[in-house]
Amino acid sequence: MTPATGKWHDVQMVGDEKGYRYEPVNLTVKVGDGVRWVMVSGAPHNVQFENVAADAKSQLMANMPNQLTELGSPILLNANEKYEMSFNGVKPGKYNYICTPHLANNMKGSITVQ
Repeated sequence: MTPATGKWHDVQMVGDEKGYRYEPVNLTVKVGDGVRWVMVSGAPHNVQFENVAADAKSQLMANMPNQLTELGSPILLNANEKYEMSFNGVKPGKYNYICTPHLANNMKGSITVQ
């Protein structure tokens, strides 16, 4: 993984009476920043990037430690469990992701890299 050299951003993974969601659902970061997904409630959760452009895929994958599937994080089960990745070297653009266990509940998010 190429380490983050910029700011770290937190995204909460939530499942409660309001539904399943990432908070914030849309996040804008700079090349070099890092993102930390934090399991809050409603486990299990993960981060699975979708429809990544071919010219951005290899760097995104290189920055994702412990992938369970291609472009997919491990499953988080416990409160305060975290998944961290760097966006250092990642091509600017919009990266959409889902929570595989809660896709039927429309748990989706996006990161825009500037």
